Amino acid sequence: MAAGNRGKTDPETTSMRTAPGAHLRAELRRLGLDQVAVSKATGVSRQSVNNIINGRQAISRAMAGKLGRLTGHGSDYWLREWFGDNTAPVRAAIDGILVNHQIARAVRDGIIAIDPFIPRHLQAASLELTLAGAASRKGTRAAPSAPRVFKLQPGSMLSAFTAEHVELPLDHLGRLGGLSSLSAAGLVLAAPLQVAPGFKGTISFALFNAGPNAVQLRAGDPVAALEFVRLAATPEAT
Repeated sequence: MAAGNRGKTDPETTSMRTAPGAHLRAELRRLGLDQVAVSKATGVSRQSVNNIINGRQAISRAMAGKLGRLTGHGSDYWLREWFGDNTAPVRAAIDGILVNHQIARAVRDGIIAIDPFIPRHLQAASLELTLAGAASRKGTRAAPSAPRVFKLQPGSMLSAFTAEHVELPLDHLGRLGGLSSLSAAGLVLAAPLQVAPGFKGTISFALFNAGPNAVQLRAGDPVAALEFVRLAATPEAT
């Protein structure tokens, strides 16, 4: 049996303990992922992934955060020295829409990444996202010279993207919807049906003014609500 697969006995409890690399191997088997998929999802080399799995490299705090988003366990979970056979997951393995305190914990534990994360924008079962400072992209951020105020005349449309950079694990998806305050002013939000599992980046959307009056928006204003949905299982690679 390979050294990375062998458990170690705790002399006090006589229970089997598993090294982080071997535990990660078991998690990837559960999720149906190989080392190439982990390398692509985390942005680290395949050799580094292989070194971690085989116990030749420790899991850094940065890597723990990436593994948290990949597996659904928090970053602190992956910084443990040993894992027991009956290690309980940090989060409840129940699928459904996350409520406010679950969203906050998922961000705190590194399962979901939101940058910047503004706690006051948490709603009962969503997080309000804000308008970036430009209607056109320069990479994924607003250009320094971009306008800070946008005025939508009746019948006009603004193509925009969120100020927040979002990263979802492979067993979560997002749904972007409009805000009731903007809907009351006649603004209709158009966005893809889902923010896909494993998504990384700012979220593009469009606002159409279907009302009779001009509407003014400023960079940093809340413009959309993002729901987070925990899936019953990790999707197979497509």
